[in-house]
Amino acid sequence: MMLPRESEPGGPYARRLAQFRHELRSLAESPSRAALERMLLRAGELGLGHNEVGEELSDIKACLEAVDVQTRLERGELPVVDSLEALPPGDACHFVSPVRFGRRRADQFGHLLLTSGWLKFRGALDVSIVWSEIGSVRRDGRDLVVALHDSRRVLRFSCHSLAEAAVGGVIAEHLVRAASSEPSGSPAFHASV
Repeated sequence: MMLPRESEPGGPYARRLAQFRHELRSLAESPSRAALERMLLRAGELGLGHNEVGEELSDIKACLEAVDVQTRLERGELPVVDSLEALPPGDACHFVSPVRFGRRRADQFGHLLLTSGWLKFRGALDVSIVWSEIGSVRRDGRDLVVALHDSRRVLRFSCHSLAEAAVGGVIAEHLVRAASSEPSGSPAFHASV
């Protein structure tokens, strides 16, 4: 009988890798800081490094950044960052990231801004959507997927890093929830070239 080699399916390496990925998947949708930190340690305990689980480790670190932002939001501390453009009085910028917007061949490159009143994309094509017209924002890897109310239209913004997408997703979700509790008299959607 021949035992599987370290790198062969069913070998000790494959079992450790499968065990780590299983434990990671078993975390809840919104894992705690402690659970995420345990998973970083667990990779080391299983002898798995960046070459084996680099993508998973990057995602865990991105989630840790998002958990930190979520904790600050729960304390009422909405981050404020410098905007790329002048904003109307009372509007503040909470997130800026270089992004790719669109679907493959029609992609536009520019910046995503999340302000108190609007989700804005600034590039060759400018898009502004008031938060009350956004039904949901979810993160899909490095992408932020924005669904509009009363529409099947979905906007996809691809961030450069998982951390940017994770933090942007948390802030956007917060702004969508805040807008749903306030009436809005602003225009819903504006695009210009």
